[in-house]
Amino acid sequence: MVGPPADEAGIGWLNDIAVFCVGGGPVTAIVGVAALVNYRRMRRSLSAHPWLACSAVAISSGQGNPRAALRHPQTGDVIPLSVRTLPQRYHLANPGPGGVLWWCGDARTGGVLAQPGGEHLLWARRPRTGRTRRRDVLTAERQGLPNKPRPWQPQAGVDDPIEGREPDLSYAAMAEAALRQVIEDEDGTAPHREPDIRAVPWWRVPALLEISYVWPAVVNAAFAITMVLTWWLLAKDQDVVVPLILAALSGFNALRFGRRMITQGMPAVKGLVRAARAPVPVPKRYVLLPGLDDGLVLVLFAAHGGPEDLPEAAMEVNPPGTPRHPKRGMPPAVGTVDLHGWLDAGPTVVPRIDGRPLWPRHEYEEVNLNDRRDRDYFTALVGGVGAKAT
Repeated sequence: MVGPPADEAGIGWLNDIAVFCVGGGPVTAIVGVAALVNYRRMRRSLSAHPWLACSAVAISSGQGNPRAALRHPQTGDVIPLSVRTLPQRYHLANPGPGGVLWWCGDARTGGVLAQPGGEHLLWARRPRTGRTRRRDVLTAERQGLPNKPRPWQPQAGVDDPIEGREPDLSYAAMAEAALRQVIEDEDGTAPHREPDIRAVPWWRVPALLEISYVWPAVVNAAFAITMVLTWWLLAKDQDVVVPLILAALSGFNALRFGRRMITQGMPAVKGLVRAARAPVPVPKRYVLLPGLDDGLVLVLFAAHGGPEDLPEAAMEVNPPGTPRHPKRGMPPAVGTVDLHGWLDAGPTVVPRIDGRPLWPRHEYEEVNLNDRRDRDYFTALVGGVGAKAT
């Protein structure tokens, strides 16, 4: 019972709830059904086809769904694809500097597309019109897709001309891959300089403030209080409960972010601050590679070694710039890094390149190339094109 009868019965607040339900319910249902359909399609495709590592280029699509073109590693055919996903995941369809995407499917009916490593899955199929497909193929050829090197294949059973070889993960090979995939400093801008954590409180450092979850918890709590006061002062006697609904939603978010702040954010910040202020650094050689998502991977080698050295450890780090310009102030792709921190608990380590920190997303991890998962991970990072005889 909504509308005038609800007002007469003294439950006019049902009108406000009905607006939310009628407006949001169908949208949520459509998104859920689309996600379920794509999930079933992906399951069928993954069970019927092997993963193929394909040379790839991004196709400019304006404001529409992201598009890409792949070169089939066996036939050499160019496969134009249009990705069906949410805008927040559009970046996963970009092959990036490595120029490689993994494909599992049929070019005619669609399949699963992923960044090297196969973690974040996307459903993709060929563009609807033949004109668009032909234009995308021509664009890919102009970008040099047919001349790109054939990537190392991640899955057994796929015909690989580099048979009997393993990807070369030496310092020289990974440095070459890093220079090939080098991420340019955004717009040629000056390096982003943030306050030095060794001289200021932690909350003065934007990266640490973001990691702590303090800001979203405080903003949502403040908005919830503001909505409650608005209702109390202006709408209490008018049976208008929209401010209370907004306050409840913001209060829920404040509790959610507050829990993350207490259990994850503040302990992580405390460990990072302690590591960044450690007095004696440990020098290492490094290779900086684009990560499999929006981050960077710092691969570490012995400080005084040769070109055949294998990696000792790796760290996934945040880009050095601001949220709006994350690539601002990118360090060199290859060089020497100072590791500040403690290897007792965690371990938590903060790398500094030219005196500027790269804040880690995860703990310092030693590399075990005898583990197939580690080899596959680093092969995906370098694009899978280098190989050496085993």
